[in-house]
Amino acid sequence: MKIKEHCGIVGVYAENSPVISYESLKLLQHRGQESAGVTYRKDKSLVTMKGLGLVEEALDPRLLPNAKLSIGHVRYSTTGKGSLDEAQPLSNGKIAIAFNGTITNYFKFGTPTDTEFILKVLSEAPNVKEGIRRLVDLADGAYSLVVLTNDGELIGFRDPKGFRPLVLGKINDGYIIASEDSVIRQLGGKPLRDVKPGEMIYIKDGEIESEIISRDSVSFCSFEYIYFARPDSIIDGVSVYNSRIKLGEILAENHGVNADVVIPVPESSIPIAIGFSRKSKIPLEYGLIRTLVAKRSFIMPTQDKRNEVLEEKFGIVKSVVENKKVVVIDDSIVRGNTMRKIVRMIRDNGAKEVHVRIGSPKVKYPCYMGIDFPLSKELIASEKDEKEISKYIGADSVEFLTVEEMIKAIGRHDLCHACFSGVYPLKFSYNLQVLESIFKKVS
Repeated sequence: MKIKEHCGIVGVYAENSPVISYESLKLLQHRGQESAGVTYRKDKSLVTMKGLGLVEEALDPRLLPNAKLSIGHVRYSTTGKGSLDEAQPLSNGKIAIAFNGTITNYFKFGTPTDTEFILKVLSEAPNVKEGIRRLVDLADGAYSLVVLTNDGELIGFRDPKGFRPLVLGKINDGYIIASEDSVIRQLGGKPLRDVKPGEMIYIKDGEIESEIISRDSVSFCSFEYIYFARPDSIIDGVSVYNSRIKLGEILAENHGVNADVVIPVPESSIPIAIGFSRKSKIPLEYGLIRTLVAKRSFIMPTQDKRNEVLEEKFGIVKSVVENKKVVVIDDSIVRGNTMRKIVRMIRDNGAKEVHVRIGSPKVKYPCYMGIDFPLSKELIASEKDEKEISKYIGADSVEFLTVEEMIKAIGRHDLCHACFSGVYPLKFSYNLQVLESIFKKVS
């Protein structure tokens, strides 16, 4: 099974902004497939449209009016039950918010979800700027967010550690704030820069202000480069595509194997496989085909639904793997369910050997900053070594990158690698067993 990520967010100040937000959400669909929503300001009121499913299932663009200000969100649920009531944007009529990440300590403040915690903090402040400052004082964890007020204010904010990406750009006659710069470029806009960790972008009446609310040591989520972000995105000046190529090259250099063919698990691992093939000189083939109707299984809200997706997710090109020693390249192994099925399918199609190489370290620890694997028992690498993992998934061998190799490949030393190393870059101290029990109850 693939892991579930946080969400995708967008805020727009421009003519026809609700439609721009809608189109942006379609381009951020890879970040969330459980629900989608848009809030726009019309006649000094905030109006929210949202629904369950993919963007085109959840929203009807024909119902979106021409308005100057809007925010949007695609979601999967890190906390709560994934109902329409919990879908974002979340609004109280005066303030609407959409955020990407997880507030680790929200449960201390008596709200059912971290989104409601953010809305509560902002609503109780004398103004939205003071609300953001108060949020920084109280909140721990990962939170890139966009905020819209009925006074016509659009705010973008990235937490002081910069866990999650956020980009400011120009579009048409106005501005756009989005999770990834590739979205802005594809819409015909111009990315201006990444929002800095701890920075608040404030837009009103076409004027834009910037303020650093708080500074901290940066700890950016390494999984954005490995899996979550679109390969055509550039985050904090680092190309996602080039990082994945380098992950594959280092994987081949330090964890090579004698084989006839390299096949990637689509889609995010394709650049990793390209890098592995280039360095190893083993031919790359597309022997594993993702069906067009398949959703990313990490986004499914229940294990039953995840397994249903896995059964119909891939097809095998028999001529590519038959009588071959095959290297399967993937970006990660979490529970091992997906890879176990893939290895079985490849063997059933006549492969002589199946070796698995992973373009990330072993996921051994829970994440409390926005990735949905909070329970240690769900992580195959938390208790199994590579030999045991190989046996479980039915492969002849399996190897992973080390944390040091991953850092070298991505080229950033300010990465969060808590899920690999168990080193949590959080602001406050926690009893991790208590955290795990709390997240178990709400997940």
